[in-house]
Amino acid sequence: MTTGNLKSMIRKQIKPAIVLFLLLTLVTGIVYPLFVTGIAQVIFPVQANGNLIEHNGKVAGSALIGQPFDSPEYFWGRLSATSPVPYNAGASSGSNLGPNNPALIDAVKARVDALHAADPGNMQAIPVDLVTASASGLDPDISVASAEYQVPRIARERNLSEQDVHALVGQQIEPRQFGLFGEPRVNVLSLNLALDDLSAGRITVSPQPVSWSAQLQMYFQTPVFGMRMSDWLQLILFIIVIAFCVVPLGGWMAKVYTGKPNFMTPVTDFVEQKFLVLAGVDGNVEMDWKEFAVALMVFTVPCILVVFLLQLVQQFLPLNPAGLGPVPWDLSLNTAVSFATNTNWQAYVPEVTVSYFTQMAGLAVQNFMSAAKGMAVLIALILAFSRRSGTTIGNFWVLLIRSVMILLPICLAIALVLVWQGVPQTFSGPVTVPLLDPVNDSNGNLVTTQTLPLGPVASQIAIKQLGTNGGGFYNANSAHPFENPTPFSNFLETLAILFIPTALCYTFGKMIGSGRKGIALLMAMTIIFLPLAGIAIYSELGGNPAFTALGIDQDPGHAQPGGNMEGKEVRFGIVPSAFFSVVTTVTSCGAVDSMHDSYMPLGGLVQMFDIQLGEVVYGGVGSGLYGMLVFAIIAMFIAGLMVGRTPELYGKKIEQNEMKLATIIILVPIFLILTFTAIAVMTAAGQAGAFNPGPHGFSEILYAFSSTSQNNGSAFAGLNANSLFYNLTTAFAMFVGRYLVIILTLALAGSLVAKKIVPASEGTLRDHRPLFIVWLVFVILIIGGLSFLPALSLGPVAEYMSMVAGGLIHV
Repeated sequence: MTTGNLKSMIRKQIKPAIVLFLLLTLVTGIVYPLFVTGIAQVIFPVQANGNLIEHNGKVAGSALIGQPFDSPEYFWGRLSATSPVPYNAGASSGSNLGPNNPALIDAVKARVDALHAADPGNMQAIPVDLVTASASGLDPDISVASAEYQVPRIARERNLSEQDVHALVGQQIEPRQFGLFGEPRVNVLSLNLALDDLSAGRITVSPQPVSWSAQLQMYFQTPVFGMRMSDWLQLILFIIVIAFCVVPLGGWMAKVYTGKPNFMTPVTDFVEQKFLVLAGVDGNVEMDWKEFAVALMVFTVPCILVVFLLQLVQQFLPLNPAGLGPVPWDLSLNTAVSFATNTNWQAYVPEVTVSYFTQMAGLAVQNFMSAAKGMAVLIALILAFSRRSGTTIGNFWVLLIRSVMILLPICLAIALVLVWQGVPQTFSGPVTVPLLDPVNDSNGNLVTTQTLPLGPVASQIAIKQLGTNGGGFYNANSAHPFENPTPFSNFLETLAILFIPTALCYTFGKMIGSGRKGIALLMAMTIIFLPLAGIAIYSELGGNPAFTALGIDQDPGHAQPGGNMEGKEVRFGIVPSAFFSVVTTVTSCGAVDSMHDSYMPLGGLVQMFDIQLGEVVYGGVGSGLYGMLVFAIIAMFIAGLMVGRTPELYGKKIEQNEMKLATIIILVPIFLILTFTAIAVMTAAGQAGAFNPGPHGFSEILYAFSSTSQNNGSAFAGLNANSLFYNLTTAFAMFVGRYLVIILTLALAGSLVAKKIVPASEGTLRDHRPLFIVWLVFVILIIGGLSFLPALSLGPVAEYMSMVAGGLIHV
């Protein structure tokens, strides 16, 4: 392609890029959140505005946001890492202390000593959630065991009988949601408000008989193969729901992309035709891979530029009730690249950095656009496999619009369910509520109020999860009680991450004429996923052995989640949190409902390895499957060499050009991860960001560049990534890791579409049978293992072995 041809193609795509960017911004960034807000304010006004608690005629706080309590006459909540005051709702944060960090042991020991000092006669083992920090710093709940542990102190301080205080706790227990989801727990603010009423004689209590439902829930705590039955039921239900969605959702997407009639046709056809006419695009004219790539990259320019500029001038724009100022240029650039690449790496605290308008019309729009671009590239590659011979792979603008039309209705449904569960959806400003037990901040100043940041949250969280974007409205992401308030919302948000990546496998099969070929790829992904999820869950259920000598109870039971509760929320517990962490890292989502930095070494190893595999195990919307197809090409080529014949995949012969492109696609992120990690650990600027000492600090750096280069976006969040060094290096890694891979994938599609489809013969490795599935899994694991085992050995493996050497873990 000559320079003149390239310039001509760029000029041709400028008008469609600008017009469609503006139209899609209007739909996804203005109309969609306004529509969700309107419905939410009418149907769920309490939930949409922060779930405020009214007590004795006055607002006393939010049912979802914890408050600090340190007076001995109140029940204490969990440790909080927010600054400058515990439970600072304006800046959520976990401690991000690694399991071997001496600072973690000191913090836990300090809480143990405080509990013993407040109640010297209490010799019970202390429940682990009472001495560990939550993921958000705002956890409103403690376990039933933690509440019961404090009953003797409360009864003595309040001059009440222990029987009455036990009865009060019993009345305040929130059982598993719908009898299945999450953990039995106690809301600390509600319990303390009721405690004040009991002390003042405004209410009376009596022991509650054990109901049949409570007995059934206790039965669900029976251990089965090392895990409680309730946890098994949640995981089994999750798999069943995903399995039932694959075929109908995948089949519907195939109809949308091929233009066949479906239940959304009247709407999608109308929108598509109007938008294409306004943009001056003929939807019937397809593009070759070069035109497709140029159109995508030209469209990416306003995607990055507008988000960059919005942050610089947000102080002059509407919907900024907190009066936030401009974002520094390097952080603005990093954020703009991050959201345009579907990475959603967040080196900032959203609550105090970006306005509602920037969130809604900038970041949330890119959640749609970046996901839609990945889906469009995948469909182009599918068309290359399905066509017998040709030069074109679809029209980028048509596929982009159709992808957005797929995402929008599903997002609308998810957003409304999230509001029902308690996620805010409002344009009102922050709400200030009184603290029941005023506390001193780090400077010794008395703090009597708590500010609750609200906003159009639910509409953004829906696409954040569905589009495997991951960028949170709040700093603590899906650990924040306003982003993910209930065990059921956590279940739904986990499902949303996998809805489209799994269903696209069936879409692929339908579009190439064999659904079972797509299911074969899905099975290969699942074979890798399940053991990784099992390792992470096993690691976290075992707890932190460093706590054993401190008299802390980490055993899961009917009254507490147990396990390694540092950096996790009580309402979710161990198994859903660990499972979420694997789901979000095998995809390119990057959302978190717990702090990965505080996972045990094996748990952190799994998360990093998930990302480093290329996120082809389900992966991001579109990007995961086209990454898996690249691995399938490599696997089939190696198999062909072993039997001495020209390999073929889905009827297309795999030759020298395809192998060159596939190999480079695989090597790009590997090179970025290892190169930037090496630079960071050898420079003062890179080392300065590490929060934890030793191997865990190395893991923070390795995780950061693994996440950004593979466009995941999650982090070992103790790393201080808001520096010029990290803002620029991670921005480069995100941009190259996304768009160079996309361009090479489109070149691969261009090479494949020109090939004729050849019939399978006796020597063909059938691409839907068990042998192919097992061989594909083997190749993926070998490439990932050989590429990253040396680096992992310096991080989580070294950390694990140090615990073994110290006698904390016995093998």
